[in-house]
Amino acid sequence: MFEKEEKKIADWQEKYEHIDIPMDKIDRAIHLGFEEGKSAGRIMKRKRKVWIWPSIAVAVLFLGLLTCIRVSPTFATYISSIPGMEKIVELIRDNKGLLAAVENNYAQEIGVSQEKNGMKLTINSVIADEQGIVIFYTINTKEKQKRLQVENVDLRTIDGKKLPEGYSSFGSPAENDIKSYTDSIEYFFKKPIKQQDFKLNMKVKTSERSESFSMKFSINRQEKTSQIYELNKTVEMGGQKIKVKKVTIYPLRVAVHLELNPNNTKKILDFQDLRLVDQNGEVWSKIINGVSGRDISDSESIIYLQSNYFSKPKELYLVMNKIQAIDKDESYVLVDTEKQQILKQPKGNILSILELSGSNLIFTLNTKKKFNYDIFGLINDAKGNKFYSERSFIEDLDENKKKFGLGLPSKNYTNPLKIELNYYPSWIEGNIKLRVK
Repeated sequence: MFEKEEKKIADWQEKYEHIDIPMDKIDRAIHLGFEEGKSAGRIMKRKRKVWIWPSIAVAVLFLGLLTCIRVSPTFATYISSIPGMEKIVELIRDNKGLLAAVENNYAQEIGVSQEKNGMKLTINSVIADEQGIVIFYTINTKEKQKRLQVENVDLRTIDGKKLPEGYSSFGSPAENDIKSYTDSIEYFFKKPIKQQDFKLNMKVKTSERSESFSMKFSINRQEKTSQIYELNKTVEMGGQKIKVKKVTIYPLRVAVHLELNPNNTKKILDFQDLRLVDQNGEVWSKIINGVSGRDISDSESIIYLQSNYFSKPKELYLVMNKIQAIDKDESYVLVDTEKQQILKQPKGNILSILELSGSNLIFTLNTKKKFNYDIFGLINDAKGNKFYSERSFIEDLDENKKKFGLGLPSKNYTNPLKIELNYYPSWIEGNIKLRVK
């Protein structure tokens, strides 16, 4: 019954078994996508750090697909019933929660389109719960375009009222003579909503022109409700105490609410291997293609994991073994841009070669292993003014050396500059396993 879909998957496997996956370029794509997501966040005036991991290369997204040729009848039916669904599968292949939503008939087909001057925008489908919505869309053009970019994305109620938006993310630019582009928009809200009717406004730019679209669509009421596990248990790793306040399981994702002990000697930068594990050892890890977390305050954060909502395990554990952390008194870099000097940095002195090129402040980071993170965050000048980099870039110099560039603002600032570290190659390790269910 599903021979067509299985043949497509077999063809994909044959293709990708004989491809040399360029891991260095993939690492670069991760960095570039992260910067685009971070920049979009600033346009939306997010005041606190939001962790966003971008779409990677299609080859990587399909690695999981190739572990098994056969797919469930529901999934195969869904692929064949919606035009362009193969591209949507590419987007969600690395998110077990979204795939489970599809397989459990939780995705809703929309199929609403609008066409302007040879450019057509289609809302293909959505996956939504009480806390958020993922919108899959496709842009088609009559002529090949060197570049397609989505801007000014705005989701509102159907009568134009603002939604309680917490944060959102949307696709990275697409390049290289394309006529069709499929991506997703993620919206997550500050509080649960019951909205069913929406209006999506967005601008699509090409290398030659731009078009603005405004489209109305409706979704069915979502009867699924969140599963909340109040834990309020404190765990310890490397002498650092972390309180796990609660775990909330939504159809789209899992939210792990953490609180750091104010007496901790280290600044916790990233819970990179936080995951849920069931009684059979199946793992639901951090979201790597979308919003993966956010800061509530200096001491509280929420980490988002792939959802196990539809799996319903008998036992469920929260597990972590490695935390990115640095001593609090070393959690920043102090620089003098006029003298082009690093005045203070964490012990080890792995940052070097400070250079001011125009308004770009450039560092070199030397590490003993690959480190795929953008390290810099909020900037404070000597007078207490706070700002973020207006732009940034990362360049791989060799396997363990990277060049980081920060775009300083055109307005006046006073040296020295204190640049807070969002990430840094420093870890503590342990063995934490906390029962959730």
